[in-house]
Order: sequence, then structure tokens, then C-alpha cells
Amino acid sequence: MNRIEVKMLSLYKDCKMDSAIKYQIVEKIVQSNDESLLNEIKSLVGLSESDFWADLPTEVKQAVNKAKGELDRGEGIPHSTVMAEVKNRFLNR
Repeated sequence: MNRIEVKMLSLYKDCKMDSAIKYQIVEKIVQSNDESLLNEIKSLVGLSESDFWADLPTEVKQAVNKAKGELDRGEGIPHSTVMAEVKNRFLNR
């Protein structure tokens, strides 16, 4: 078997495996009666009828808007700083 044939066989096996996983996922979805799981999947694949923002409680919307305002004013903490603090606090014991 030459290199091209080996590569084609490898791609075929990968494709076959991907299809098998997809069928397993579909089977689990069809068998599921978990409404929250199905709603999450709908949202994940873009089938949700409504924007999640409309379903959020008013307090959550206000907190998000407040945080966005703080970030707009430069009052946020950079991600790298937070990650360094978390690593220092929890990984350096």
C-alpha cells in the first residue's frame, strides 16, 4: 500500500468513526425525555425559538448591564490577572 492509499484509508476510518458518533448522539437525543437537555441542544445547534436574554430574570439583566458598564469604563480586571491570581491561590499550595 502506498502513502496515498494509507492516507485515504485513514480518512475513511475517521469519517466512519465520526458518523458512528453522530448516530450515537442522535439515538441518545431521540431516547431522551429530559426537557432541559433537549432545550440546551436546541440552543447549541441554533434551533431555539427565543433569545435567552428575554427569559432571564430582571435582576440578572441588571447585573449583566452593570458589569458591561463597568467594563466599558475600564473598571474590569484583565483575564490574565484573574488567571494568575487563581493559579497562585489554588495551585501553589
